Amino acid sequence: MSSGIVVLFGDLPVEDQTLNLLVAEFGWLVKEIRTVRELAQANVDYNLVAVLFDPQHLSLPWDKILRSILDTAPRTLPILCHRFAEAIDWPKVAEAGAFHSIQWPLNQGEVRQSLGFVWGAKRHSTAISMHIRPDPKGATSEQTQESGARAAAMVA
Repeated sequence: MSSGIVVLFGDLPVEDQTLNLLVAEFGWLVKEIRTVRELAQANVDYNLVAVLFDPQHLSLPWDKILRSILDTAPRTLPILCHRFAEAIDWPKVAEAGAFHSIQWPLNQGEVRQSLGFVWGAKRHSTAISMHIRPDPKGATSEQTQESGARAAAMVA
């Protein structure tokens, strides 16, 4: 059973077999999705981990597509796909919510690295959410009490 889905959003020209094998290395599956409505349903039905999208293939500006992805599937990590010659204002794209970017045509090593970043981010966010204290005020007072007790023990 797959623990997640990597979405190809729009009609992306990829070699399915190669991408399927790369994604499988992380225990995930690939799903092609063409519309925001399909993305919304997939977000309900599956654990979406990443969405690869190319504004040129969708004939829309990157910021509109990115906003749609984030609004529809807020827990997924969007990956902007672009051509080598395209000028990308990465700080602006990242600030808007993109997780990563990769170039067309897809390079196996670059895709593996990007998916590794996704895997690390998902693993890290799960670990963090498991260790969050429910009461931030209580956590602060506990830390203060522990620090005070350690300081008192050092002085004594």
